[in-house]
Amino acid sequence: MFLTIVILLKGDFKVIDIEQVRERKKLRLDILAELYQLWFGGESSSLVGTKRDIYQERNTERHLAYHYLVCSGLIDITPMDGKGMDEVLSISITAKGIEFLESNLKNE
Repeated sequence: MFLTIVILLKGDFKVIDIEQVRERKKLRLDILAELYQLWFGGESSSLVGTKRDIYQERNTERHLAYHYLVCSGLIDITPMDGKGMDEVLSISITAKGIEFLESNLKNE
């Protein structure tokens, strides 16, 4: 069963697939959970890898999720070395990200 919402933007009707919205939210929470585990796990406080390893491709759902999280101040992305999709990044959860994740877990 597909749930949809129809909204009106500037005179045009737009359809939003509710299941797709839920999947995007879950992806963002999964990324935060992974970074949370790394932060408190002891070995390494951040995820380190190439853009290709982390994002897979540019403008994928995964890449857009990381972009959303960094723009929201929930994660920090620090470039380390390399260029293009071979650039190495260090990604860690912020204090705001920890608070956000923990408050979302309380609501479930």
